[in-house]
Amino acid sequence: MIKKKKISELPLAQSLVGLFTIGVDAANRSVKVSLEFIKTAYDNVVKATQDAINATKSANAAASNANTAKLTAEGAAAKATTAAANAITATNETKDATGKAILAADAADKAADSAIKAHDGLEKIKDDAEKAIEEADKAAKFANEKGVYANTQGNQAKTQADRAKQYADHQPYMGENGNWWKWDEEKGAYIDTGILAKGGVIYPTFSIDEKDMGLYMSFDDEVSPNLIKFDQSSGELYLNVG
Repeated sequence: MIKKKKISELPLAQSLVGLFTIGVDAANRSVKVSLEFIKTAYDNVVKATQDAINATKSANAAASNANTAKLTAEGAAAKATTAAANAITATNETKDATGKAILAADAADKAADSAIKAHDGLEKIKDDAEKAIEEADKAAKFANEKGVYANTQGNQAKTQADRAKQYADHQPYMGENGNWWKWDEEKGAYIDTGILAKGGVIYPTFSIDEKDMGLYMSFDDEVSPNLIKFDQSSGELYLNVG
């Protein structure tokens, strides 16, 4: 005697592995359909969707890095803009792949084919995202190098400006001895150049006394003592004209 049970009285299945249902093929024949195949296709769709989401996050991060590099220095703006554009393109492709994965979930019988296509699309998106990140990193390094160079040039310019200001604040002047006095940067003080600051012919004059045949020199009081030098060992007379 066959004992019948209601479906509601049967125990619940804990897994789709090994389970089958009845379906009809294109020839209108009754066939056995594996629920495990449908579950595998669904799992592939879920994984493809998650991969698409992860790729979207990576692409968004690449776009953020590109924008940051753009703001760092104007010299790197072109490369940063290119990287940002690549990241945006990758984001759009990711959204498209995600949409395809969602549509694949609505049609379980086409899930396997859609998952393969999504996987191929994700590989391309992943490559584009990695390239975008690499370009953004190059742009950031380039901007940093330019920033260091600009900072160095700025420091050198400031040093030269400080020196120029120091000399502008300490103009040469005529000292009490009639010589030019100029500012010495290393000593931080004025020094005597030994060069006369007054114009005109104020060099000494020479004459010979016929009585003793001696050479005599006369000069005005304004002539600097450093202008004339007599070498007693050689008997030579030197004239320092600066």
